[in-house]
Amino acid sequence: MNGNGQLVRNRPPHPGRRPAEDRRVRRTRRALADALVSLVMEKRYGAITIQNLLDRADIGRSTFYAHYRGKDDLLLRSFERMLDTFDGCVDRDGPGVDRIAPVRELFRHVGEARGFHRALSSAHMLERLYEVGVNQSTSTIARRLAMRRAADVGPSLPAAVVARAAAGALFALLRWWIDHDAPYTADRMDGMFHALVMPGILHTGQAPAFGPPEAAADA
Repeated sequence: MNGNGQLVRNRPPHPGRRPAEDRRVRRTRRALADALVSLVMEKRYGAITIQNLLDRADIGRSTFYAHYRGKDDLLLRSFERMLDTFDGCVDRDGPGVDRIAPVRELFRHVGEARGFHRALSSAHMLERLYEVGVNQSTSTIARRLAMRRAADVGPSLPAAVVARAAAGALFALLRWWIDHDAPYTADRMDGMFHALVMPGILHTGQAPAFGPPEAAADA
């Protein structure tokens, strides 16, 4: 989703990620996701029907069920795709920047789409959404750890354990950040998250770089 709560477009595939979808499938998924976002901003999530989604997206019922099991499935799988898109930003980080998760991108998006976030919280969907986020991030963090040299990961810290712990910390921190009215910028949260988790991953004796320092607001 972009800053207005809309889903961002899929990017080219990366090893270990979903295969690319054809254009017609991407258009269908995007139309349905955009329809859900717009409807959530207009009415209670629980009051949105499949027919509402079909009418807003101008898509037939059989087409909808060819892709999703229902409204919740649409929401959760769209969130997975958004996280996958954000993860590509980490792959494009420049020299000297060492990140394992797209914290900046995720926090910036959630901070700019607070109305959508609040609506999902009122509908008691955030826990399910964050569970999907933890699972998705565990997978991408584990993939990124596997790409490192074996010597960089401590033998007493299995990569699967590190990935799960880091993913859980990420979404716990996101919830804290929103509950406290975003007291720090997304860039600052990215730096603090990686400062917290990277010492347990790297054994270089040197703190990794996360971009330029930035003044934060009072918590």
